[in-house]
Amino acid sequence: MTISRSVGILFLHGYTGGRYELDPLFDYLKSRYEFEYEFPVYPGHGSILDLKSVDGEDWYGEALNAYENLKQRVDCVCIIGFSMGGVFASYLAQDEPVEKLILIAPAFEHIGIPKIDKLHLIPRHFGEHVKMKNYQRIKKRLRNVPIRAYQEFKSITAAKKEGIENIRAKTMIVHGKQDLLVPYESSVEVAKRIPNARLELIEDTPHLFAFSDHSQLELNVLSERFLFKEQM
Repeated sequence: MTISRSVGILFLHGYTGGRYELDPLFDYLKSRYEFEYEFPVYPGHGSILDLKSVDGEDWYGEALNAYENLKQRVDCVCIIGFSMGGVFASYLAQDEPVEKLILIAPAFEHIGIPKIDKLHLIPRHFGEHVKMKNYQRIKKRLRNVPIRAYQEFKSITAAKKEGIENIRAKTMIVHGKQDLLVPYESSVEVAKRIPNARLELIEDTPHLFAFSDHSQLELNVLSERFLFKEQM
């Protein structure tokens, strides 16, 4: 399908992640619509993690550069940000022209052990996370994350999460109710603060949408409707 204005979509993945986190959504949209895109991988991220010599501003700088490159080629820019990428997306949208904004499990807050009770989980929910496809892949990768890199994640998300009340882009926030990393209640609060935002909560869905088939399908459909079937 061809749309009248040239549209660009910036895809921003999460902390310690890579394109694989948003590849299923990208492939779904690209098979149905024509659009320009940028899909950066932050320094030290991707298929092999090497986070020892990079910091949070390096990660955000990569996202900003990708936005600026895309903006030069299209009439309007939309951003899809997952987890830390959702925080980056919301920060970009405060000062830069953004038509539509999709925040997927945005990491405005992250779970520590004292907060785990907020999720109201039962044993079945933990079991579903363990059974997720590619779970072992993620588990092995996390062993390569130095403590310093985790501190950089906390610092950069804290620095970039302020000022969301200034976002004017039409915004959709999608969050799973069984997210073990970012509590969905944080998205409930964020949706109240962004002037033109709506919230979609998905049952029995973990943080990593791409690793759960039913969650990914629902995310695909919601994103397609929001981006291409609702008025710009």
